[in-house]
Amino acid sequence: MANNCKSMIEVTANDEAVKFLGEKLDLCKHGDILSFAQAFYENVEVSDDGESVMNSWSLDNLGSKWNYLYDALADDDFMIESAWYPPTDFFKHLYKMLHEIDPDVQIKVKYEDEAYNPIGAYVIKKDENGIPMSYQEEDDEMEDPTLEMDWDDEGYDDAQMDFMDSIANREDEMVEFCIQMIDDGNGDPIFKEELQIEE
Repeated sequence: MANNCKSMIEVTANDEAVKFLGEKLDLCKHGDILSFAQAFYENVEVSDDGESVMNSWSLDNLGSKWNYLYDALADDDFMIESAWYPPTDFFKHLYKMLHEIDPDVQIKVKYEDEAYNPIGAYVIKKDENGIPMSYQEEDDEMEDPTLEMDWDDEGYDDAQMDFMDSIANREDEMVEFCIQMIDDGNGDPIFKEELQIEE
């Protein structure tokens, strides 16, 4: 697994929740770890100089060593970048924030390591019983054919385009699989404390 993981986050929620999320995203400076953490959390533990987020805090609260806003396509459609892994604890935290505004909020995430090993999907939504659940699926077997080619080789561009299409299609398949698993009752409850479920 390479160092950086990019997550594409799509939120489905009512206008009030989307507006709230947009206001949070507006507080984030692109590529800035501290502003991202402080936009979404109140208890951010920072270094003595106040300029950086403590890695231990990030691991405990985000699920990754660092995280920042990569791009915001819309208030309900944005991309983040994190260290090593998708920040699943952040996804859960985001869901809980938005759930207070819209109990029917859904979050769909497609993520990919910079070497596409792995790629994956993470979904949070209610199951058929109305219980908010998450499910994660990964694929670490996608092989980039261009790794054995030079950029000026004949067929390089076509091979690269076909590979990127296969990545996008596989991520879409995993999102749908996550949705189906949650609908079938196989998700992981988001509000474990309310259901009295131990970690």
